[in-house]
Amino acid sequence: MGNARTKLNVAYFNGCLVVAAVIGLGARSWAVFLAALAVAVAYGVHAGDIRPKPVRR
Repeated sequence: MGNARTKLNVAYFNGCLVVAAVIGLGARSWAVFLAALAVAVAYGVHAGDIRPKPVRR
């Protein structure tokens, strides 16, 4: 599947999907689901949990 960074990114993204799905189901809205997913992924990238590029040392 890949290296550890890729596996962690997939795990965090799956977590974002689950959280967004719960929020979207609660609101019964695809728009709310997509907005929640976008916010969760953006927060994950901003916080450094989801790392799209390797960090240079």
